[in-house]
Amino acid sequence: MKDLKFKYLVFKGGIGAYLGSLASDKVLLFIGRSNTQKNSAPLQELLNRMILGGYLLVWPKSRNQSISEFLAEKSTGAVGWLNKVLGPNERLIKVWMRRFLKGLILVSHPTKWSYFVHWLSTSPINDQALINKRAIRAIGGNKSIIIMSHSAGGITASRLADEPNLCGIICFGYPFKHPDKDEESYRTTYLQYIQTSFLIIQGTKDEYGGVDVQNRYELSPYINFEFVEATHEYENLSADDWARVTHKIEALLHTKRAGAPK
Repeated sequence: MKDLKFKYLVFKGGIGAYLGSLASDKVLLFIGRSNTQKNSAPLQELLNRMILGGYLLVWPKSRNQSISEFLAEKSTGAVGWLNKVLGPNERLIKVWMRRFLKGLILVSHPTKWSYFVHWLSTSPINDQALINKRAIRAIGGNKSIIIMSHSAGGITASRLADEPNLCGIICFGYPFKHPDKDEESYRTTYLQYIQTSFLIIQGTKDEYGGVDVQNRYELSPYINFEFVEATHEYENLSADDWARVTHKIEALLHTKRAGAPK
């Protein structure tokens, strides 16, 4: 999707890159993973198909998210070096070294110094939920909106489930638990209260939670799972798994209003 030409919708606190017509009554709000350096080829293919199907695709971003992506891009080489020296697993020393390196990058770009204040005062998940709520209101309350999310984007999506014109949520790889951390309540608290159709496509080998998540957490009856043979990246899905996933997604997309639990 990097080669496509986006237009931009400006709203308070952020912008929404979009493809398609703002007049369309079918809106797909995409909320990606927090690590923008990792992309899922199957998910991008699905988004491309939906754009061709007449959906308005909107990808909201706050100004500080754009700065975060800038820092991630500029620090790619250094992060790769850290992984070679300290290993691929998450460790406290790696976290602080990444922050130190990004801090050095920010110091050399004064126009982006506002990120320091934002980083110290705001929760990234809460910030993204607020930006997406503003984007939904900017798009218009008369449109039927489906959220397509990936990884940490699903956590943000769970905080938007009570939006009045939201018809459903789809998440590829919900991150129930970080493999290197203890349980973190912010990841799953909202899942028990959702009253909007929420389809989670989860890999059986997903390091953030496999088939066991159905019984480990208290979940709303509006949440449905489709399990596939995959890790958190969704590469190399079999034809059968891909067919099942697309069938489930198409069924949800044709639902104009959130229905009763299945």
